[in-house]
Amino acid sequence: MKQIFLAVFILIFSATAFSSGFDIRTSSVIDQPNVEVLGSYKGSWYAIGFEKLGNLNKPPRFKIFKYGSGFKTGKNSELFNSFGEKTYYLHSSIINGKLAMFYAVCELRMDENTMLDNKEGHKELPVVMQQDFNLDSLTADGEPKTVLNNKEDYFAASGIEIAHSPDQSKTAVLLKPFFRQQKYKVLISDHKTGISFFKTYEFKELKEYLQFLQLAVNNDGQVFVAAKVRDDIISIAEKPKDYVKAFYVFSVNKETEKPLQYSFPFSVGSDRYNDNIQIALLSNGELLMTSDFYCDSRKQNFKGISLTKFSASLNVSGTTDIFPDANLIPQVASYRVFKKGKEFSNLETVQVLRLDGKGFMLFAEYRDTLTNPTRTLPPLNERGYLLAFRVDENMVVKSQQFIPKKQISAKVDYAFSSAAFRKGNDVFLFHNADWLTDDEHNMELQCTRFPADGSAPVTQKVLNTSNDFFTRVNALYKGLDGKVLFEEIKLVEFGEVSREVKLLEVVVK
Repeated sequence: MKQIFLAVFILIFSATAFSSGFDIRTSSVIDQPNVEVLGSYKGSWYAIGFEKLGNLNKPPRFKIFKYGSGFKTGKNSELFNSFGEKTYYLHSSIINGKLAMFYAVCELRMDENTMLDNKEGHKELPVVMQQDFNLDSLTADGEPKTVLNNKEDYFAASGIEIAHSPDQSKTAVLLKPFFRQQKYKVLISDHKTGISFFKTYEFKELKEYLQFLQLAVNNDGQVFVAAKVRDDIISIAEKPKDYVKAFYVFSVNKETEKPLQYSFPFSVGSDRYNDNIQIALLSNGELLMTSDFYCDSRKQNFKGISLTKFSASLNVSGTTDIFPDANLIPQVASYRVFKKGKEFSNLETVQVLRLDGKGFMLFAEYRDTLTNPTRTLPPLNERGYLLAFRVDENMVVKSQQFIPKKQISAKVDYAFSSAAFRKGNDVFLFHNADWLTDDEHNMELQCTRFPADGSAPVTQKVLNTSNDFFTRVNALYKGLDGKVLFEEIKLVEFGEVSREVKLLEVVVK
């Protein structure tokens, strides 16, 4: 059937910024309540809107949305039917100049429960498909193609991760295994040649089951995968006396027969417990691995952050530990009263941002979960102050700052945390102001700028959220010329509609 294209009339709302440092625009409300933002491609923003969450019996229909800079132009696709019954939508991304949507398929109704399991790694997805769409016409491009089939690959997926290279010339897709299986599959797509490459790898020789944490790909198509040993399927009786939970980093490319690997243990002695491993690519092509370490296994007594740099072949090129500045303790103590000996407790690295050269910025945030005094409500999620570290090419901390922020909520979690991007080597950290309630009104989106010269950071109010919408700061989508995109969300009760979404574009001048 010939597809009909409908132009979206974009209502432009111009908000007044706190200073002349920001130019702000918002879109009209997207007419599909569940939105997945894909980011920027050739100067346009792209998003997918689903009419509802859906399930295997009634998967959701969807639209594709395209917006010009400042939302001055807009376009949306027709309302596409779902991919069919017994399908489960996974994730989308822009790959090779097309919008690639990934979804899983099962053959029997009896397989539905494992496809919907909400525990990480416990979904069992026997077949994973990819459907491409044209980014100009917003129409389907060809027929769906199979990217994983458990009958041919001899394992079932549990989900996917997608990463793009710094220059956007490569995309990597990781198909993670069902939690009791020991294989994974990697897609490497080269946008310059248009060639994609799939390969399945095993880790049976480790005699462990892994939980995959993060994916990265460099400009040469080298793929890095961070993982840790799962602790939810191995009973104590099965563990040998010398069993030590471990973390891994793997490295593969299209020619790799056996992945390169690097590993390190969860605990070192009785006073150093590693956790929260993250990987990031630096501007010179090296891989940076960070790991937070604590005095106790519950992550309450934070000690510091371990830094390790690797070449593409996973040769270690440098390692060091960095620690919070003791001079910040008065600020931390005045911001929240901690128990004695726990001045820097419950900190976790939340983002590593590469800078030009070999340097980077690292952000650690206070995170904890509290018992809710109202027993009928969920636990209270607490997200507190941040520490910002600017680190040079020799992994020496050149400056360290404290960013005050206090957030506690049981229900509204999309406002939590923070997201940073850079313009040159000036770094801009977006975060909300103090927020200690589940109510969505009178919230302020703020931006802390860290100048490249290492001078003191400056925090400004970007905008005050209205009584209708609330800025989601968990994710930031970077565009061209200092543009970033956020989602704005309003919880509603309109029949089956539980929320409304529009997009917020912020231009840092």
